[in-house]
Amino acid sequence: MLKWRFCAFSLLLLLITACGTENQPNSSSNTASSPDAGRLQTVKNRGKLICGINGEVPGFSFVNEKGEYSGLDVQICRAIAAALFNDPSKVEYRKLSPQERFTAVQTGEVDILSRNTTWTINRDTALGMEFITPVFYDGQGIMATKASNVKKLEDLSGKSICVLSGTTTEQNLADAMAKAAVQGYKPIVSDDVEALYTAYQAGRCQAVTSDRSQLVARRSVFPRPQDHQLLEVVISKEPLAPAVADGDPAWSNAVRSIVFSLIQGEEFGINSQNIATFADSKDPSIRRFLGIDEKLGEDMGLPNDFAQRVLKQVGNYGEIYDREIGKPLQLDRGLNNLWTKGGLLYSPPFR
Repeated sequence: MLKWRFCAFSLLLLLITACGTENQPNSSSNTASSPDAGRLQTVKNRGKLICGINGEVPGFSFVNEKGEYSGLDVQICRAIAAALFNDPSKVEYRKLSPQERFTAVQTGEVDILSRNTTWTINRDTALGMEFITPVFYDGQGIMATKASNVKKLEDLSGKSICVLSGTTTEQNLADAMAKAAVQGYKPIVSDDVEALYTAYQAGRCQAVTSDRSQLVARRSVFPRPQDHQLLEVVISKEPLAPAVADGDPAWSNAVRSIVFSLIQGEEFGINSQNIATFADSKDPSIRRFLGIDEKLGEDMGLPNDFAQRVLKQVGNYGEIYDREIGKPLQLDRGLNNLWTKGGLLYSPPFR
């Protein structure tokens, strides 16, 4: 009898263990690498994207004549919302200062930082940011009034230069001046973009330094833009890229694929006006890219037609550039052209 009870008890333990094992998550589900883990699922559940922007730089993020946020950085946010929700308006914008921007990402206040921010090694490591990919290749420049007769760095000896605090521009300026042996210049530091250009226009500094694209953008709204000139010198390289918090590959991979779809769409010649004509394409690469065949989107937690949604509702990179930067600011694409046209924009294959 005792032996029978022991056997029965052992059998019961085996059954419980087996059932418990079947209900345990396996190594391929419910992990940080799952498409539905972390921030991606949070954004989906919320029903909108929270995007950190500058809000004060024409061409990148600013309020247009219709009272709406516009610019390249804003369009990146709209593209993500189009991919996730089939509605590019599902975005809440948060204006962030240079001092606030990285903390806002680290604490989860924003889902993504799309704020003309330079990708640097230190920011990518020590600050815990994960930069997606450059969406604008820039360089730091200097602007001065034509009346100042400032033509080159050496002409700034003994003069004051307005610079934004909490940015890479401060160190870049110091490095450039040291390299050129320019002494006696005085940095006039401002905490935000409006204060920076207000100080410059008020004459509190003889020159102002920032990304060249930003200088061109701000000059365009001066009362007399023709009175100001950019020096020929470029004192740094500034790859501007959106960033998310480090350690969430499902979210960063999804965002990166959405941004690359803007570039790949242009390379394929697909834009917001002709996308319908590609529905019957025989090109397997295009069919895969648009989600007609295979399941690239599903594999990363996105709708299979996410690229179609983005291109139809926001446009490809070229359309965005022309609309937001090229035409209004008269700024040539230069390095921001496709690799096939001598630029640096390059998407990995969608396969």
